Amino acid sequence: MIYAVVNTKGGVGKTTTAVHLAAMLSRKGSTLLIDGDPQASAASWAAWRRETERTPSPTTTVLAGKAILSEGKGLAEKYKHAVVDAGGRDSPGMRAALLLADRAIIPIGASNLDAAAMDDLLSIVEDAKQFNEKLVVRVLLTRIDPRTKDTGEMLTYLEEKGLQVLKSKVCERVAVRRAVGEGAIVQEVGKDGNAVAEIEAFFEEVTK
Repeated sequence: MIYAVVNTKGGVGKTTTAVHLAAMLSRKGSTLLIDGDPQASAASWAAWRRETERTPSPTTTVLAGKAILSEGKGLAEKYKHAVVDAGGRDSPGMRAALLLADRAIIPIGASNLDAAAMDDLLSIVEDAKQFNEKLVVRVLLTRIDPRTKDTGEMLTYLEEKGLQVLKSKVCERVAVRRAVGEGAIVQEVGKDGNAVAEIEAFFEEVTK
């Protein structure tokens, strides 16, 4: 199974989602993590993970642009699972990731800015589906502030767009940011039970 974590907007927890998914998949079998973001944040996470000798770990490679599809396809065939962290803007790399993937995960916040960015992204996804009929798209609400009503408003907006939203949600938590900065996932550091439960619920739902 190949997963692509995509959004044209930055700051939505895309890399955080991708590295957690890849690390948890590596517990289930051989996993490839493709960093297709020019910022190479996932590759940095993987380097920190090697330095701290955390296991299991996904095999990580950096690919750019159309190489995500042309080279990524052959590489992914050697692994049980693959995750692509695609760049946070409309780019050949993100479009290639959507053509490669079986499942696209769209992390999205609950602000008006996040909603405004969705129209462009949905157009790109629809284009990809014309060439990749197997592509299944799921939306993950991330970096949520549980004290506000923004989540309900965003859910209404996404439903109006006909998008399938995962029941699991990931709130804005210090433990998650800290874990990624240490080359870890939230289950491996700290004692934030809520953060762990949210990430585990996401994993179970998206890998059904």
